[in-house]
Order: sequence, then structure tokens, then C-alpha cells
Amino acid sequence: MNSKVLRVARNEYLNTVRTKAFIISVIVMPLFMGGSVVVQAFLHDRKDLTDRRVAVVDRTGRLFERLATAADGRNDKAIWSEEGAVREQTDARWLLESASDDEAALSDRVRADELFAYVIIPPNVIEAPGKAAVAYHTNTPTYEGLPRWLGNLLNEEIRRERFAAANLDQDTVERLVLRVPLRKFGLVEMTAEGVVKEAEEVNEIANFAVPLGAMMLLFLLVMMAGPMLLNNVLEEKMQRISEVLISSVSPFELFLGKLVGTVFVSWTLAVLYLGGVAFLAHRFEFAHLIPGSLYLWFAFFHLAALFIFGSIFSGLGAACSELRDAQAMMMPAMVIVMIPMFTWVAVIQAPDSTFSTALSLFPPATPFIMLVRLAVPPGPAAWEIIAAVVLTIAFSVACVWAASRIFRVGVLSQGQAPSFRKLFGWIFAD
Repeated sequence: MNSKVLRVARNEYLNTVRTKAFIISVIVMPLFMGGSVVVQAFLHDRKDLTDRRVAVVDRTGRLFERLATAADGRNDKAIWSEEGAVREQTDARWLLESASDDEAALSDRVRADELFAYVIIPPNVIEAPGKAAVAYHTNTPTYEGLPRWLGNLLNEEIRRERFAAANLDQDTVERLVLRVPLRKFGLVEMTAEGVVKEAEEVNEIANFAVPLGAMMLLFLLVMMAGPMLLNNVLEEKMQRISEVLISSVSPFELFLGKLVGTVFVSWTLAVLYLGGVAFLAHRFEFAHLIPGSLYLWFAFFHLAALFIFGSIFSGLGAACSELRDAQAMMMPAMVIVMIPMFTWVAVIQAPDSTFSTALSLFPPATPFIMLVRLAVPPGPAAWEIIAAVVLTIAFSVACVWAASRIFRVGVLSQGQAPSFRKLFGWIFAD
């Protein structure tokens, strides 16, 4: 890499990291990634404690008293927390009342906020299993806690009535049909001393959080770098700065310098964020859930993704003369970048499937999908990793070459509406 390319890269890097936008981006991404968790934790203890009054139309004549007794017990004990001498309410009270069978009047009371909901229990709900359903009516269908509690309690009491009618002891039946838990483990290993090492229990959260977190971080870093490079190239072209720069460096040197500078900017962000992840992993003792090799693979695929999509976005920026043209040309590139976001669930659930293998060997998606597969035990086969590395390097080189050819012509063209046919012509033009 000659001195002119490094000079352009250094200038591009320093001009970016000194801006307020870069400093803000360093702060904003952790807020995006952790802000939701913090907000949910903050709001968890700040629930709406307004009483919910529910009218119950019990057409069986046998269930309301039990429901009301259970609700009173909940209101007296389950929704309170005690720390020392302080007793604090943690959830709303649910107040049940018996009501007459007049749904129109009950609906009017719900609309007038006298009731939160009303429940209709059909007369044959006990004697006709599967043929009757309890109806819960409310104007606030998104409030899930109350109907879930009512449904569970009703089913428990109805089962109790059915067992009694069949002369069966409910406690005995529930003990006999109690489900056996299924715990997931890895494989046992044989140590060098010939001792069998016990298998470790699978951490379900880590199996999803680690690959998803790695892919999301890579996606965000690429999406911060690619459009930024497009905007920089387009802005310099619109202000005729590129014409002055090309008088000192060749178009290829200018293109490569900008690309390398953007890589350094994105790497700076990656080091900060990965350093934060490593610190938190050790601080909260979950570092063992993140394989050390995953950091190295992240660095490689991050570099490859930057060269692939950085080249694409810079070529598009050089080809356009107006912002609206660039926005139109970005759409196909954005669709390619979004492929991993549409498919990550299927890949995590079946990382060794034909679909996952083929997608991880499709170079535009390889940096993201192969990173996911590497984070999911036991990982892809060695030949798949080698093929992914070779294909990714080859495709990165091809993207840099093609984008540099487009940049060579496009950076000096003015007033021409770009098209993909024209871009292909520029790539293979002499």
C-alpha cells in the first residue's frame, strides 16, 4: 500500500473520529443495545396499581365464590412485598363481583370505566368438556395478567369439580400425571488421564444471545460505515472536491484510501464495543459462554464485510450526482445486507441444514451467517469454514476491483442519472 493511499486513509480516519457524529455514535450504539433492558428494568417496578374490577356472570352457580376467595387471597398477600417494616404494593388489586346476566348493561359499565372487564361462565362448562368456553370481555385486550390468572384458576376449579363428579382424588391424579422435566446437556468427554468429564448443561439463553449478539453488532458496524462512506464520496463529488483530490492522487488511490480509512473508523468502534463486551463478560462471570475464537472470527468477518459493502456503497456514491439518485441505488444493496436479518432464526435453529450451509457460502451473506454458525455449538465443518474464508476473500477482492472501476469513471461524471446497466459498463470499460 503506497504512501498516497495511507495519507488519504489517515486523513479520512482523523476527519471522521474528530467529529461530533462519531463521538455520539460511540455512545448511541450501547444505548440502543442496552437501553431497552435498562428501561424495562426501570419500568418493571412501576406498574399501574389501579384496581381492576371484574364482573362475573356464573351461569353454573358453583364457581364464583371460589374465584372471589382466590382473588381476595391474592389481594391480601401476593401483590405485596415486605422489606423490614415497609409493606409496598407491587401489582393492581383484582376485585371480583357477581353480576346479573345482562351483557348490554355490563358492556356499558366497562365503557363508563365502572368495570375493567366482565366474564361469562356458561352453564355446561363443567359437564361438557370441550364444548363450552368462558368468555372474557374487556376494552383493554392488551392487559394479559388478569385473563391469564382467571383462565388458570377457572380451569383448576373446573377440573376439581370434574374429578369430584368422577370420584377421583385430584391430588393423586396430578401427582401421577406430573411431567418429567427434560434438561439439555452437551456431550461427555474423556480426559487425557482416561477420566470421563461430565457433560455441561446447555444454557438456552446463551445459545441464542451469543450468535444473535455477534451478528447484530457486525450488522450495526457495517450499517454505520457503509452509508457514511457513500455520503462522504457523494458530498465531495457534489462540491467538486474530488476533482481537486484527483489532481494529486489517482482515482484508485483515492478510492482505496477512503475505504481503508473507513475500515479503521469501524475497527475503532469494534475495539471499543468488543472491549466492553469482554469486560462485562468477565465482570458478570459469563465469559465462558463466549468462545475466545469468536472474537478473532468477528475481526476477520468484520474486515471482509467492510471491504464488501464499503466498496459497494462507495462505488454507488461515486456513480451518483444527487442524493435522490443515491437513495434509489442504495435499495438493492440494503436488501442484500438485510438477508441475514431475515434468516437468522432459521440458521440458529438448524445451523447444519442445507439452507444454512448454502447461505453461509453465499459471499454477501457469509460474514454474518458464518459468524452465527461459528457461535452455535458444535460449529460448521472444517471444509465449510475454509470455503467460507476463500469465497469471502475472493468476493471482497472482486468488490474492491469492481467498485474501483466504477469510482474511476463515476467520480468525474456529472449530471448523469446512474443505472445498473451503466455501472456494469463502467466496470468492464477500457
